[in-house]
Amino acid sequence: MKLITTLLHFLWVSSVSSFYLNPRYTRQQNTQLQATVSSKTPLPKYPTARGDDVDARRIIATGAGRLHLTAVRLHHILLATEEMAAASLHELRSGSVSFAELAEQVSACVVTRPKQGELGWVSVTEDPSSSNSSAEDPPESPNAHLDEFFPREAREKLLLITTKPGDVVMVPSHLGYHLVQVVDVMANVRKMASQRKRRTNGSNLLEALRRDTDLTYKMETMGCQMNTADAERMEGQLQDLGLRPSEEGQNPDVIVLNTCSIRDHAEQKVYSYLGPYAKRKRNGEDVTIVVAGCVAQQEGEALLRKAPEIDLVMGPQYANRIGDLLEDVANGNQVVATEATHIMEDSTKPRRQSSVAAWVNVIYGCNERCAFCIVPTTRGVEQSRPVESIVAEVEELVAQGFKEVTLLGQNIDAYGRDMIPKRKFSDLIRIVGGIPGLERLRFVTSHPRYMSLGVVDAVAETPTACESFHIPFQSGSNRILAAMGRGHTREKYLYIVERIRSVIPDASITADVIVGFPGETEEDFQESLALMEEVRFDNVHTAAYSPRPNTPAATMEDQVPDHVKKDRLSRINDVNKRIAVERRAALVGKTLEILVEERNIRNPIQVLGRTRQGFTCYMTGDIDELRGKTVQAEITSAKNFHLVGRIVV
Repeated sequence: MKLITTLLHFLWVSSVSSFYLNPRYTRQQNTQLQATVSSKTPLPKYPTARGDDVDARRIIATGAGRLHLTAVRLHHILLATEEMAAASLHELRSGSVSFAELAEQVSACVVTRPKQGELGWVSVTEDPSSSNSSAEDPPESPNAHLDEFFPREAREKLLLITTKPGDVVMVPSHLGYHLVQVVDVMANVRKMASQRKRRTNGSNLLEALRRDTDLTYKMETMGCQMNTADAERMEGQLQDLGLRPSEEGQNPDVIVLNTCSIRDHAEQKVYSYLGPYAKRKRNGEDVTIVVAGCVAQQEGEALLRKAPEIDLVMGPQYANRIGDLLEDVANGNQVVATEATHIMEDSTKPRRQSSVAAWVNVIYGCNERCAFCIVPTTRGVEQSRPVESIVAEVEELVAQGFKEVTLLGQNIDAYGRDMIPKRKFSDLIRIVGGIPGLERLRFVTSHPRYMSLGVVDAVAETPTACESFHIPFQSGSNRILAAMGRGHTREKYLYIVERIRSVIPDASITADVIVGFPGETEEDFQESLALMEEVRFDNVHTAAYSPRPNTPAATMEDQVPDHVKKDRLSRINDVNKRIAVERRAALVGKTLEILVEERNIRNPIQVLGRTRQGFTCYMTGDIDELRGKTVQAEITSAKNFHLVGRIVV
C-alpha cells in the first residue's frame, strides 16, 4: 500500500511541480507592465467590466496593485525532497490539516517551525532603495535576515509567481523545497490613488493625524451586510487615527457616506445627502467629505465633477485603508481610489456595532454576471481570505466575549475556489464552527448555482452552526432565470430545499426575489408565487426590478411598466407576509433557545434576541443582566415577522 501511495505521489508531483514552479508572472511580463504604466495607456480598472477576466491574480498582476505591492507576509515549510513537498501540498489541498499544524509537524526549518512556519513580512524589492555604503561594504538586501532559512533564490522564484493571500506555492532552493503560504500583502495605496488637484482645506485633519486636534466623524451606511462590515472597519481606522464619533446634533469634522448602488438613482441620493455638508464647506468650514462604497466605485471621478466639495472617493476594496488615503487628503489633495488591489487584512480592529454578534468577511467580490446586478462591477472579482486569517479574527472575537459570528460573502459558496490549492466552504464551516468558545455560527449569502449539499451536511454536523439558510431564488420562472443569467433552474432550487428539509427539518430558509424583471409576464410572476407557496419561506426580501447602469438588463427590451411592478410587488408581499405569520405561529407554545443581543428600543423593559433559526424574539428582562446570554424562552405569541416570548427560569 505504501508503494502504491509513493507511486501516486510521484505521478502527482510531476503535474503539481509544473504548475507551482512555472512562473505565471515573468520578468519579461513585469518589464512590459512597467512600460505600460510609464505610457499613457490606462490601466485595467477594478472591479471588472462584464465579459472581462475574473481571475483575481490576472487582474492584480496587470494593474496598479501589482506595481505598488511593497511587501508580502509569508509562512513556509521546508522539506528535503520534492516528493515530500508534493505530498504535503496534497494534504493541504484535502483540508485534513492546516498549514500551521503541518509546519509544526514536518518542517525542517528549526527557526520557523516553533512559530508554525511564520516568516513575517518580506519586502518585494531585494535591493536596498538607497545606500551610503562604500564599495568595500556593499549594502544588504532588506530581506538579508531570511537568507539562512529562506534564501534569496527562493524569494525571487516566489515573487515571479502571481499569487494572492491564501495561496500556497512550492519553490526550490539549495536548502530543499519550500511550501510558501501568502498570508497577507501590503500595497502602497497612496501611490495607487489618483490625486486630482490641490485643495485649501485639510489643515484640521492634518493636525488631527498628528494628534494635535480633537476631531469627530460621522459614518452613514446604506445597503447590505457587506457595507455594514466595511463601515465597522472604516470606523476602526478612523478611531485609530484619533477621531471620535460625533454626538447627536454635533457637526462632524469628517463625514463618511458608505454608499450602496443596488437600487436605481443611488448616485442622486448621494448628491442629495451630501448637500448640507457641501454647503458647510462652501461657507468656509473645514469639513472633510468622503464617499465610499459601491456608488463611489461606480461613479469614480464623476462624483468630483458633480460635487467638487468631496475630498475622497474610494471603492469598497479600500475600506481597510481609509486612514492611508486620508493622509493625502490632509495634505490638501482631492483623492480618487478605485484601482485594482489585493484585499489587505485590517491594520486596526473594526469598531463593532454589537458586543454579542459580529460580521466576519470571508470572501470579497463576486464572479457572477447576473444581468440585473451591479455588484461585480462595484465590488470586483472574488478574493477569498486565508483560512488562518479568518480563524484568527474569530478567535479574537471570542476572546473579547462575542458569542455569535456571521461569515459574509456576496457568493459565499464560492469561498476558496480562487485559492491555490482550492478550498471548500463546507470545510471552513467545520473549522470555524470548531473554535472553542464560539456559541453560534451563521453565514450569508448562498447562491443556488454553487451551493453544495456538503454545506448542508456541514451545518447539520457542526453544533455551533445555526439551522438557517439564506438562498435567493430571484424568480420562480425558468425562462426569467435564464434571462437573468442565474445559472440555476427552479428544479435545482427545489432540490436544495428538499435536501435541507430532509437533513435539518427545523431549519429556516429565507430568500430574495425580484418582480418585474424585463420580459416577465403574469405567467412568470405566478410561477414565483407558486414557488413561495411550495417552499413556504420563513421570510423573503422582495424588490421590484430597478435598472442599474452598465448591466445588460437595463437595455433589454420589454421593460415592465412601473405600475405593473408596483402591483406585483404588493401581491408578492401579501403572500410573503401570510406565510411568514403562519410559519411563526407554529412556534407558539414551544420553548426555544434565544441569544439575547440588545434592548428593545421601543420598550425599555424588553430585550431583543434571536433563535438559532434567526427569528427575532422580544422578552421582558434586564438587558444589563441578560446581554450575551443564551436563555430558554416559551413563545407566547407570533407577530408578522417576530416572536414574543417569556423567559423560562
